[in-house]
Amino acid sequence: MSGLLLGGAWALGTALPAFLWQALGIHCAMAALLSLTRPRDARLRYALCCAGLLLCVAMFAADVAHAYRALPAAGLADAASPLWSGTWPLWCAMAWLGGAALAALRVWAGMAWLRRLLRASQPWTDAAWQARVAGLARRMRLRREVGLRLVRGLCTPMTAGWFKPVLLVPANLVTGMPPDLLEALLAHELAHVRRHDYLVNLLQFAAEILLFFHPTVWWLSRRIRIERERIADDMAAALIGQPRRLALALNALSQDADAAPAPVAPAARDGDLLDRIRRLTRPDSLPARRAVAMPALAAMLAVAIAGAGVQAGPADDGRADAARRALAQLPGIDALIQSSGASHVLVLDARSGDTLVGVAENEAVPIASLTKLMTAMVLLDAAPDLSQPVRIDERDAEAARGGAWQLPVGAVAPLDTMLKLALMSSDNRAAHALARSYPGGEAAFARALRRKVAALGLEHARFEDAMGISPSNRASAADIGRIVSAATAYPQIALDTTSLDESVGMDAGAIQYRNTNPLVGRQGWDIRLSKTATSAEAGRCLAMRVQAGGRELTLVLLNGRALPA
Repeated sequence: MSGLLLGGAWALGTALPAFLWQALGIHCAMAALLSLTRPRDARLRYALCCAGLLLCVAMFAADVAHAYRALPAAGLADAASPLWSGTWPLWCAMAWLGGAALAALRVWAGMAWLRRLLRASQPWTDAAWQARVAGLARRMRLRREVGLRLVRGLCTPMTAGWFKPVLLVPANLVTGMPPDLLEALLAHELAHVRRHDYLVNLLQFAAEILLFFHPTVWWLSRRIRIERERIADDMAAALIGQPRRLALALNALSQDADAAPAPVAPAARDGDLLDRIRRLTRPDSLPARRAVAMPALAAMLAVAIAGAGVQAGPADDGRADAARRALAQLPGIDALIQSSGASHVLVLDARSGDTLVGVAENEAVPIASLTKLMTAMVLLDAAPDLSQPVRIDERDAEAARGGAWQLPVGAVAPLDTMLKLALMSSDNRAAHALARSYPGGEAAFARALRRKVAALGLEHARFEDAMGISPSNRASAADIGRIVSAATAYPQIALDTTSLDESVGMDAGAIQYRNTNPLVGRQGWDIRLSKTATSAEAGRCLAMRVQAGGRELTLVLLNGRALPA
């Protein structure tokens, strides 16, 4: 028996160096194949990566078997044989055994964590949610019964078990997340159950233990997990029919910056969240073979340009006629647009989403303090204590230099007051204090801001600061329209932006603030949300949600000459 073990160790150690080079060849081949696929082809990319990982395991097993068969019979029984004159294969085998043991210990620790989590969980007996999840499972053609359990202290929904799958749901999400967003996350987890991803994940761990020493194995395994999440996203989005709803749910999950991913089970937070949100809001349609696609794209572009040259006049005239007809029914809005002199205009019917008026609405331009609507949403998404005191310090003064402000250094006010001053009267020091007070600081705020941009599907937006002082803060009127639509879902923002004034008490006396939009409170104007902006680069800007002509409208004016007086 000792001879057999010694021969096996020798064969294993001999096979290790050969496999190093073979796996590098697999890596190059897989990278080339993946480069020919489109980012949206998640299923194809997943299959390729699984095949690559399986090939690595099979090739390593074949190398060991070949090395073992090459051993002479004497070598298995006689350790003094010339076969054993060099000991490096045995040392390689011992090193492999130690590394594999550590990799196995990592997986065992993850499984122990999952068992503790299951023991601490409680059945989710809410009949309404059980019926909703059962309905999702039926529509996904899931034949296995799926258990529902609530867990305290978990940061993300996750799937556990294969033969008897269970969805583990964080208790705080049940009470703190809107039901439609939670439903989207549960649909994502049911997709994992439908695809047996828990079992595949365990097989991946087995491959990682066996071939822990090669970077190709870890690269392939990571790609498999990334594509797995993309596939589950696609299945969940198709099931609920609203990809943006799943994107918003993922964005809400991403607010917990300190949360760690689940170690052994597929979870909704896995993968690159920002990338997943982008895929849901703006699916990538770039062809795989760019060398082949580019000439065809160039030809199509030439035809399109030629056609546009012929049709530009009539098309533009038709759009202008439609705009004139729409504005004829909204004399107040028409007068406001004309007086503003805005070069980028958007008027949307908020209920239907129809564009009533659009002038250069897809061109990105500086937006100045309209940025503060995004700042407010990002802050409120973190669910901070709005009563906590915030002090204006030198950092706020330095960051807001050159912008509008009234709060002196040393001023202290509750967070909700700072939010109101930033929105209602565009105080830049207050806006910077909001970003600075964000959980995790300004760096965490910047990350959350990028995730929010992706979640809202803002195609042309870019934000360099929380105030709008930087001319690099840019967006299109269409982007601002989406921002206004999202901001109306926050009662705090709607209330603060439509307040007439605010008095803030300071040691040297009260500071009086007024709304920067003079239309707020004016007779004949029913404004539900408002934000103005002014800078040398952005000109005069206005974004509103307003009731007019029996319609609820979103109005965006960018790069204007004047705001309403």
